[in-house]
Amino acid sequence: MFANKSILFAFFSSVIVSSSALAVIGPIKITLNPTELSSNYFNEMDTFAPFSSEVYTQDDIKNSKAANIYDFLSQNTSLSLAPSSGNRFSKKISARGYGLTIGSHNLVVTLNGRRLNNIDTSGPAISEVNINDIERVEITKGSGSVIYGDSAMAGAVHLYTKENFETKISTTSGNYGLVHTSASVGINEDKININLSMDNLTHGGYHVAGPDGNKDKGKQTKSTMGGAYTTDNGTVISLDISKDSSDTRYPSYLTDAQFEADPSQNGTGNNYTFREADSSTTNLKIKRKWGDNIEFTTNRSAIDRESQNTYWYSSGTVDKYKYDYKSNDYLLTYTNGNIKIDNGVNVFDGKRTVTSTSASSRNTTSKENLGVFSQLQYSRDNSVFTVGARNEKVEYEYNPETGSKLTGEYDLNAFEIGVNTSLSPSTTIFTNYNQAFQAPLIDRFFISATWPATGQVFNGFVKPSKSKNINIGINHLTDNSKTKLTLYRSNVKDEMFLCKSNAASDCGAFGENLNIDKSHKQGLELQNKYVFNPKWSTDLNYSFTIAKIDSDDKGNGALNGKTNPMTSKHNISASVIYSLNDNANMMLTQKYRSKAFAEEDYANIFTKKQPAYNSTNFNFSYNPNDDLSFTFDVENLFKNTYGTRLRNDVIYPGNSTRNIKAGLTYKF
Repeated sequence: MFANKSILFAFFSSVIVSSSALAVIGPIKITLNPTELSSNYFNEMDTFAPFSSEVYTQDDIKNSKAANIYDFLSQNTSLSLAPSSGNRFSKKISARGYGLTIGSHNLVVTLNGRRLNNIDTSGPAISEVNINDIERVEITKGSGSVIYGDSAMAGAVHLYTKENFETKISTTSGNYGLVHTSASVGINEDKININLSMDNLTHGGYHVAGPDGNKDKGKQTKSTMGGAYTTDNGTVISLDISKDSSDTRYPSYLTDAQFEADPSQNGTGNNYTFREADSSTTNLKIKRKWGDNIEFTTNRSAIDRESQNTYWYSSGTVDKYKYDYKSNDYLLTYTNGNIKIDNGVNVFDGKRTVTSTSASSRNTTSKENLGVFSQLQYSRDNSVFTVGARNEKVEYEYNPETGSKLTGEYDLNAFEIGVNTSLSPSTTIFTNYNQAFQAPLIDRFFISATWPATGQVFNGFVKPSKSKNINIGINHLTDNSKTKLTLYRSNVKDEMFLCKSNAASDCGAFGENLNIDKSHKQGLELQNKYVFNPKWSTDLNYSFTIAKIDSDDKGNGALNGKTNPMTSKHNISASVIYSLNDNANMMLTQKYRSKAFAEEDYANIFTKKQPAYNSTNFNFSYNPNDDLSFTFDVENLFKNTYGTRLRNDVIYPGNSTRNIKAGLTYKF
């Protein structure tokens, strides 16, 4: 642990030294500018938004040399990510104190405005998005409940794809059997854009994940075909069709002794999970303008997803899941001078059908959302004001193979008010206050009483979570520096969690989904990008977080005053970028999360905690010309061992080795 701290200290010391040394070089020619935000529909610059935000452009994504969107979010943003029980294609995401246990349930993820969140706890299907197709990433924190409604408690992550695709091919190879190949074709004419992209990733694995000695190998393929047509009257019609397939084998947990002896070995009892998943998505978008004042957009999508989980125990259990999602979004925008009004309707219908070797698990469960919202933006002098409200109705239906059909319904509301004011040409301050909510994911209605023998059984409906949030921040922009500082506080009612018997309560051994009466999250977020000169620059994301349970009647108050598990006080993502010349760049990135309570330790009684996370990554890129580029990457440079601690003597192994890869991209 001391060595890790020393490495981190040395890294930041070098940044400080570099800053001092380079400050006397002379006039700086590079200029940092505000970046446009699209996720709130107002399209203002990020430094003039009445909420906290992070914006990453195509250049940021390209310069990061990230292999996938998970890697980019993990290494370059303030978000925290970790594999879900060892599954590298499905990762947990945390922001603003909700922790890696339930963080992704409180964060909306969108692709070109379309939600990627699932109706169960499997998390948003981010891995289905090809990073080579991404033009921009926006993260809104503590805001978004009016536009995006359900689950935007901590905020939202927005991914936007390119309008004009390049024709190029890229390939990357690395240790442990890593092979990543992608190709895209773009045809861009005056009125027609056509694009085609394909992506294939295989990994040989480094953990033993089966009694036969097979490792946690995985494979994922993606293909997308899309196009857009602009009519004579300016109407834009776009259609995208994509398919995704993944197969992965991931290990079971290890004991402390096993993890310390060899984190790559097979878990207790030769346990493992093998997951296969296939999905297809069709998305139709139409945008029409009438004059300079009115614009109408409709977005319709349909998703079919099938997955199969095979659990290896003394007797195997096989669960098959079929998902059918249909969504229709409508947005009417009116603009007149310094006033802009957005009115929207969001309709979502999600259904999951489960077939299983366990009869009690067979059921069809659906979740339907109908949301209506309106928001207004008013600009005057040096200030921007926003106000908005949303009403959302959520309906559930549980229809088991045996037993009675059950239904549930919730009527939920959100609102937001905010203001951004310029103090000077380089400085703005902002504040906003909002109410957000999270309707339960359908997995919250089930418990695993004697799993896997009897599978999951219906546990009853769980209350929605509600939060009231306040944010206060400042933005400071100069020619060579861009700084954002935000303070926030969230008071949460009925926060959902999986209560276990070891949480000093009367919950069963396999758990019970319940609500925490009252809890809160508060903290500080700091972002800084500093350009010393055309060769040297740094990026920093730091957050300080406190997440506490205020009161809970379950277990006679045993959880009162306790800290939320898997919530680190300190999160740091920092990078130093050096340009050798116009064609070559080097980047050193440090990701750090301080220690936290284990995933099931809501009562803070376990003797062992989730250890601190350290990962140092190095990247070198060389572009001899505009068409050709080479990359070399080393992830986890110092081979820090990492795993997710579920409870005492139970660890899911994570990245415990140094990963090396080299890639080539050629643009036609």
